[in-house]
Amino acid sequence: MQPSPETTAPAPAASSGGRKPLFQLLIRRLIPHSAALAALALFLAAGLAVLDDYGVAIDENLQRVITAYNLDYVLRSDKSNIIDSDRFYGVAYEAPLLLVERALGLQDTRGVHLVRHLLTHLFFLTGGLFAYLLARRLFRSRLLATAAMLLFLLSPRLYAHSFFNSKDVPFLVMFMITLFLAHRAFRRDTLWSFALLGVGAGLLVNLRIMGVVLFAAVPAMRAVDLLMASGWEERKRTLVATGVFALAGAGAVYATMPFLWADPLGRAVEWWATFSNHPTVIWQLLGGEPIVTSNPPARYAPVWFSMTNSPAVLLLGCVGALAACVMGAARPRSLLRNTRLRFLCLIAACFLASVLAVVLLKPTIYNGWRQMYFLHAPFSLLAAFGLQWLASAVRQRRLRGAVYGAAGIGAGAIVLSMALIHPHQQVYFNFLVDRTTSERLRTQYEMDYWGASGLEALRHLLRERPGATVPIASGAMEANERMLLESERERVVLTEDFSAFHLSDFRSLWGAGAAITDPYAPPAYTRQLYGSALYSTVRFAVDEDAEAPYRATYDALASRDPAIRSVFDVYLAGNSLVYMKEQCAPPDIRPRIFLHAYPKTFSNIPSGVRALGFQNLDFLFRYRGASFDGKCIAVVPLPDYPIARIVTGQPGGASAWEGEFAIPDEAAFAPSRFPFSRE
Repeated sequence: MQPSPETTAPAPAASSGGRKPLFQLLIRRLIPHSAALAALALFLAAGLAVLDDYGVAIDENLQRVITAYNLDYVLRSDKSNIIDSDRFYGVAYEAPLLLVERALGLQDTRGVHLVRHLLTHLFFLTGGLFAYLLARRLFRSRLLATAAMLLFLLSPRLYAHSFFNSKDVPFLVMFMITLFLAHRAFRRDTLWSFALLGVGAGLLVNLRIMGVVLFAAVPAMRAVDLLMASGWEERKRTLVATGVFALAGAGAVYATMPFLWADPLGRAVEWWATFSNHPTVIWQLLGGEPIVTSNPPARYAPVWFSMTNSPAVLLLGCVGALAACVMGAARPRSLLRNTRLRFLCLIAACFLASVLAVVLLKPTIYNGWRQMYFLHAPFSLLAAFGLQWLASAVRQRRLRGAVYGAAGIGAGAIVLSMALIHPHQQVYFNFLVDRTTSERLRTQYEMDYWGASGLEALRHLLRERPGATVPIASGAMEANERMLLESERERVVLTEDFSAFHLSDFRSLWGAGAAITDPYAPPAYTRQLYGSALYSTVRFAVDEDAEAPYRATYDALASRDPAIRSVFDVYLAGNSLVYMKEQCAPPDIRPRIFLHAYPKTFSNIPSGVRALGFQNLDFLFRYRGASFDGKCIAVVPLPDYPIARIVTGQPGGASAWEGEFAIPDEAAFAPSRFPFSRE
């Protein structure tokens, strides 16, 4: 009797044979994507290598506090305490970071931020992966898909932000993921795919209110499908899928925003009113002109976008956007069907409509264009399409290879730029901006507005003083002290003593819309980028030569009557203001001193000054003064135009004060013999 086939094959062999083909199948599926996977592996290795080079941004700890507040609100039974409407967004991303931190039992600030930076960077790389997957489906080319991934990842500014920016970079990545989910949903046209797309769109709205761009685009596209449907069954399926998308999206928003739980409709209205035009008012530099962020000029976002992106990416993106628009206009019927061209036009519309909305509606945006970083997602895909269009427009194979070769050279130039300015890629500017004149950038645009460069400043001070302790004055960049190694941290002494070093990213020199001038305090160390000071460390004059002009000015003015007598006596000396205090303590100089100069006439005055009504000359005492024999003195130059009156004071600190005085015509701009007054 012959044995049955089932009894002839040993069971272990069958089991082993079942596992081996599965592994081989996985390998066979991955091999075609080996170039993209290798590129991602290189990016991951580079990210791990430079993880410790990026400092702590000013907003990072605030984000953690916001998330902890939301989690505590979720976990406690008493929901009577309403979450502040200005501190609830982004929880969908921040909460997992905090949960990982708690799961690992991290207590040390350095460990906390290194893990946060690593996870945020990994999420950024995930965005590159989804750019590859979406481009692979759009262009049916692994080469172009890899190009789209590289175009997404090789953005100098975004690369640096991918470590310390847990607000704008996650929104950018989620925008790319939601675009992928949208393409998948429209191709498959299933309820499950639209439900998943709704969740993605809801999470996108959680991160930033601009997520409504995609939340509104999907129903608009479904409306077109509804009009083009051939029968009732198809229309019903379209309506149901759209409803599933809307419900899933609304549910995702509600579930991830504890702020909405008590009163979903009322607080949703409040949320929209707050964040569609945020009340935050900050003065920024744009081409050397101070502008207010609550009413930015139409050129604000386009200028920042064009001068902080790689020229190669800008060129390809513009070509891709133009090609998509022209092809859509030439073949309008294709836009009514679920075609590749319709999705490309959707991507172009997401980019162009967002830019147009910012130009026309003038929402509050600041710190460069970081609230608009999500534009990089559709633009990188348009750049990949632009590369495909240029290559397809060339008939000869050799010239087509030249197009791809030029794109490769452009990518190499980006990598070189990133390496040269490491670890300050967040201050990348292209050649469209004048970078040849010393201090040109610093006097025209914001540079390191989040103060992440403070880590390198601290490390430089420690290298320059091996074995010695280094006194550091507290300030916005102080958080970077906690990113040092324990052996380094032991040598840093945080103190308010006059001898302490003060770290600054130079925003603190001029404040909101103030004139930028060099500090009188001699910098101990200044980091130059593009010939402009990125940050510096300064301290009060500590030797007799540096101290002498301050002493001379103090002695010359001490017998005069001040223009303002208060915590500080304020004198007008030529075309400078001098602040003096007889018995001075470190707390006296800690708060910022505001200084507002009101012009006599507004002709030939920057428009930002005309809008505000005065020139803002706010300053920090450490950058304008000195201390000796228990005294304090600071000297601040005034603008060249005639000034009607001065308003100055300190709004914070133990002894807040304020005063003002009018400048007589005969006194303004009189020649002065004082050491720090300009002749």
